[in-house]
Amino acid sequence: MPRSRAIKFGLCLFPLILTAKSAQETDGFESLIRAGKYAEAHQTLQSYVAGHPNSWQALYQLGYVDFRLHRLQDSLTMLCKSILLKKDFSESHKILAYDLNMLGHPELAKPELERAIQYDPSSHESHYELGRIDYEQGSYAAAVAELEKAKLLDPTQVHTYHNLGLAYSALNNRALAVQNFDEGLRLNDRQAQRSAWPLIDYATYLNTQREFEKARDLLLQAIAIDKSWDQEFEELSKSYRGLNQITEAIDALKKAVALNPGKPEPHYVLSRLYAQVQRQQDAQTELTLYQRARQAGSNASNEPVTKEH
Repeated sequence: MPRSRAIKFGLCLFPLILTAKSAQETDGFESLIRAGKYAEAHQTLQSYVAGHPNSWQALYQLGYVDFRLHRLQDSLTMLCKSILLKKDFSESHKILAYDLNMLGHPELAKPELERAIQYDPSSHESHYELGRIDYEQGSYAAAVAELEKAKLLDPTQVHTYHNLGLAYSALNNRALAVQNFDEGLRLNDRQAQRSAWPLIDYATYLNTQREFEKARDLLLQAIAIDKSWDQEFEELSKSYRGLNQITEAIDALKKAVALNPGKPEPHYVLSRLYAQVQRQQDAQTELTLYQRARQAGSNASNEPVTKEH
């Protein structure tokens, strides 16, 4: 870990002799937080904490608001202070884990989630987040176990099902992968605001199974819901390539590149596609962009990693 990170995260390691305040003192901030007025809540909480540095509730709330405002380092600091005052509040550990994971430290996030579950075993969110980290780390059986617990605790969450589909597919369990993907789509269709991700994840799996036509149809539905994700256009290009529709594959990949021009791989694939249709100048342009993107990624390899939660 770089030294600067060790200093920032080290705040959790040194106990302070502080006392907690009554929860009634911070009830007034709850209405602002519930209403999503995070900037307003942040201002009032900062003032309160300045005068009440021993209130674990206010420190937690400020850390939560910082998280919602994507001020992750500030959130981490406030949550660590709150935990030093009251270590058995599950939500503090859970939000701290979110911060750590989004800052690119899943190895530090996992113990916080385990503590969150220790203090509140009924939190489907903590089990879900732990399952997602296990999946990203390639521990697919562990991911399934945590995601199944999350599903049992709250069977209404769409994201649990399509992530279970991904985890089961990684274990080559097609039956359970498809079962969870399908259930995720059914639940998603009942939402007032549908998410594109159950369709994107299912289509990603279908592309690996060479079911390109079904994958294409799901991706076109996903794009109709939300066309802001480069991943859906990358997968759509794969579907079109599988269907030997090269012009459509090029068009889809151009949209992926427009959304995320710094990602190297789409430039490389686009270069190959252009070469396939004898557009050599375009192919060379994309190859140059690929090399530049790779070099830029190499130069930025030591920068902090921020992930959307």
